[in-house]
Amino acid sequence: MNIVVGDNETGKTTLLEAVNLVLSSQIDGRYISYELDPYLFNANMVANYFASLRQDIISPSPYILIEAYLNDDGSSELTRLKGSNNSENLDCPGLYLRVELDEDFAGDFLTYCKSPENPDILPTEYYTIAWRSFADNSVTTRELPFRSKIIDTSVSRGRLGPNKYLSTIISDVLEDKQRIALSIAYRKLKSSFMDEPGIKDINAHLEAKKGDISQKKLAVSMDIYARSTWDSGITAHLDDLPFRNVGKGEQCRVQMKLAIESAGETNVLLIEEPENHLSHSNMSGLIKEITTRGSDRQIILSTHSNFVLNKLGINNVKLLSLTGDTMTLLDLSQETQDYFMKLPGHDTLRVLLSLRAILVEGPSDELIVQKAYELQFGKLPLEDGIDVISVNSLAFSRFLEIGKLLNLNLTVVTDNDGDVEAIKTKYNDFINGDYPSISICFDTDEQYPSLEQQMLKHNSLDILNFVLGKSFANDDELLSYMKRNKTDCALEIFNSDRPISFPDYISDAIKNK
Repeated sequence: MNIVVGDNETGKTTLLEAVNLVLSSQIDGRYISYELDPYLFNANMVANYFASLRQDIISPSPYILIEAYLNDDGSSELTRLKGSNNSENLDCPGLYLRVELDEDFAGDFLTYCKSPENPDILPTEYYTIAWRSFADNSVTTRELPFRSKIIDTSVSRGRLGPNKYLSTIISDVLEDKQRIALSIAYRKLKSSFMDEPGIKDINAHLEAKKGDISQKKLAVSMDIYARSTWDSGITAHLDDLPFRNVGKGEQCRVQMKLAIESAGETNVLLIEEPENHLSHSNMSGLIKEITTRGSDRQIILSTHSNFVLNKLGINNVKLLSLTGDTMTLLDLSQETQDYFMKLPGHDTLRVLLSLRAILVEGPSDELIVQKAYELQFGKLPLEDGIDVISVNSLAFSRFLEIGKLLNLNLTVVTDNDGDVEAIKTKYNDFINGDYPSISICFDTDEQYPSLEQQMLKHNSLDILNFVLGKSFANDDELLSYMKRNKTDCALEIFNSDRPISFPDYISDAIKNK
């Protein structure tokens, strides 16, 4: 079980498609040789190639390489795939798929790409595809000892419409004799269509137009060509409702369960965001289905759902970041691993899935930071992809460890607790700039060790009395009240329309974008 977690555009879908492509040589249900698309290539690689040509620098042409390294179980089936024909020079079973320029057309390709009249888009008609084992032998789907299947119910995959996608899944569930019977019945239905009285009247009317529209006889008919199969004209129904008219949640649940059912002897299930449109109860049932049916398979599943993460186990998580860095919890120290194993997973995902995270010590700090941001920029942090997350201050170092490994944009906002040197020692690596994407914000005045004292320092007694709806006679009474009612006071400040000042370290935190 592998749970792939990351923000949008971190490459989760690309990863699933790449695994399926190298194991099957197919994309969107068709062989890559028929579906080769210039936009499958890495955009930066392509842009750099064309930029080099503009400077008369001939660099290697863009290519795609996907390698699948397999565990060597000693079986004869895998032995045939074993060799060192891979980029790591490892002697193990495996497959690779390479899409590269056909050298027989290198001259034509270069002429095309150098011409200023042509757009900076790869002419893929000059490319060739090699699908081979690490033993450097060509492979075919039939001879491989494993199968892969992508399951994605969130959208229609590629060129397959929703009805076509569902029909394909249903076809996989049927036995061979049932598929044949369905195709024959559909072909008979199409043939009898012409005998319908209404159709005869229509065709007689069209025939009378001969000469006006064409010199040939025009008629309507159903396509009875052998390749015009049932799945293009028959749709599934649920309780007499066409499948497309059923609720989105039920559509996703049925398609997902059917896809798992149709997987048959598939060894590798690639599941994209199974949580789409599902309630917690339906999601729980589906997760049970996945774990039960997939117990003897390798599963690679992408998700944005904390619920899925918790159910399937955070120890199976593979984290992707927008920077292109990846890690698993096994990359963390044992103490940090143990810490996150005990967490429900929510905060871990929030840190990972935000463009930037501001970590604070509690809910009152969270409200104050959000209010400061709103007053400064006219909107809440989340509208800019910035998540303000309340975590126990003792856990700051745990999240910072993830931040270091994934190069995440993190800011810690902390009280000085009357001991500035302790703060500097604790966060020395980050304060010294060893990790430029991570900032530690705190105040150096030890006479004001807490947020409440800092707020009082930067605002008058009258202002805070007005904002909180109180009438304390002096600072000590007000401060005592604020410390006893931290969150309530922060909420009053958050909801207040009265201008208010914030400590410099909080202003620094929200500006550090």
